[in-house]
Amino acid sequence: MSAVREIKKRIIAVKNIRKITGALHLISSVHLKNAQKILENFRPVYERMKEMVSLIPFEGWEIKERSVLIVISGDRGFDGGYNASVLEEAKNKVQELGKPVLLTVGKKAEKFFKERGFEVALNVGEISKKLHWDALEDLAEFSIEHFISGREIFVTYTRFTNPFDIKPHTERILPPKAATKEGFYFSFEPEPRELFWHIARFYFKVCVYDFLLNSFLSEQYLRTRAMETATENADNLIEELTLEFHKERKALITREIAEIVGAENLGGGEGFGR
Repeated sequence: MSAVREIKKRIIAVKNIRKITGALHLISSVHLKNAQKILENFRPVYERMKEMVSLIPFEGWEIKERSVLIVISGDRGFDGGYNASVLEEAKNKVQELGKPVLLTVGKKAEKFFKERGFEVALNVGEISKKLHWDALEDLAEFSIEHFISGREIFVTYTRFTNPFDIKPHTERILPPKAATKEGFYFSFEPEPRELFWHIARFYFKVCVYDFLLNSFLSEQYLRTRAMETATENADNLIEELTLEFHKERKALITREIAEIVGAENLGGGEGFGR
């Protein structure tokens, strides 16, 4: 009887886990569709902004201070390795840059670095609730101030190219990279340097918002896939445990019948002998 009870408990436990993975799969699927729409609408803005800024000559700027590294992660687990991969990329970049000023987007990144003794100058949390332009206001103000003081600005995030190409990536956004346009001459009003300072804040927010959308989309896709697999595994395990339960129960009933029949035969034999 103990084996039957134990299997029944395991079935109940797996069913409860399946409810959780099923719910997370559903929620992630909704977030995934929303993120895809937002990114598709925003991508032309990002690409056009990058193209425009690359045409502005940006010369004479000197690195005077250690760099700033912005790390974009998630707030929660059950992510199919999303946070682990981006944080590994960020850790390697920290070693390369040599103690940069750390800014984090997402609770996982903040926790990761604080547990390892790093100071996090600013964190933006609850990404799923703040997936909008205004959530980057404090981050933009902080970063632009550090850029003006002579710091390069890098961002570690996860680029969503397609479902088969989701990789963490680190990109420098300030100062911007100049385009190689041989044979072209552009006239600027006001002067290029002054013009860039007018649009630097907007340019920063466009870039980081695109990175944020890419990261969020990657997270939701990986979580959806992971929860779908976990739910399927739970279904298979429930099926196996159910078969095992019926097998054990049948064996138990057979043993009980055999014991009853054996006891009756033993009792009948003693009475006949008397």
